[in-house]
Amino acid sequence: MFWVTSYFTKAEKASELRTWLLSSEAKDLVAAVERECGARYVDTYWTINSLGESDIEDWWELPNWATFDTLRDSPSFEKLAMRGWQLDFFDTSRPARARMLRSTKDVKTLAPPQKKMP
Repeated sequence: MFWVTSYFTKAEKASELRTWLLSSEAKDLVAAVERECGARYVDTYWTINSLGESDIEDWWELPNWATFDTLRDSPSFEKLAMRGWQLDFFDTSRPARARMLRSTKDVKTLAPPQKKMP
């Protein structure tokens, strides 16, 4: 399953954020999270020409729900998240959102009960 976090960056920080995401510092922080938590960083995706509901999305693949708890308590994940805040990349005047996604083969669907005819 995928944990996707969508957010906005400060306009004047977008280029700096992109450069940082490609840096060895960011890659090392992500690798530490992957080793510690068992999650896999997929990538960070950017909307193009304002065709989206947010500027940026971070995608992580999690093998199970327990990994989400592991991330929450992870010192390496906290270090990664705090580094973004320290570098002042995020536009906190606009809401961020997170969601969990599963593939079609992994999702369980429920049908509504059939109505009884009088």
